[in-house]
Amino acid sequence: MANPSDLSRSISELLSTLDRRGVDGGAEATAPIEGVGEAADGMVRVVARPGGQIESVWIDPRLMRSGSESLADEIRTATNAALTDLRAALADVAAAPDTAAMLEQLRELQRSAVPQLQGFIDRLSSVQEGLSSGRRPGS
Repeated sequence: MANPSDLSRSISELLSTLDRRGVDGGAEATAPIEGVGEAADGMVRVVARPGGQIESVWIDPRLMRSGSESLADEIRTATNAALTDLRAALADVAAAPDTAAMLEQLRELQRSAVPQLQGFIDRLSSVQEGLSSGRRPGS
């Protein structure tokens, strides 16, 4: 039968490994969420931020020689691509597991389940000793 102290030690080692990797349940350092779109073979670049805000628009000066309708079309294409990229980035963030919550659940398991398991094993040992000595369980 598994020893509860072995389970507790395994959980402690897992938590320690996660802490060393920087997954400590605190605020994880991440790059700001953004969407990037390009058009005209990279001559137009748009960066979008959450809330539908356009962070920046860059246009290669050579493209400025084209007609205004063509330029407007390329800007629209890059902007739509940036917004599509932003939606995908936001969906990825929403789908990511909440590591802080998972680590807290693991710590709670270590705090509560391990002592309960020890009590269960102690009770089983007591019943087994009683059976070995000829006593009936519960007497």
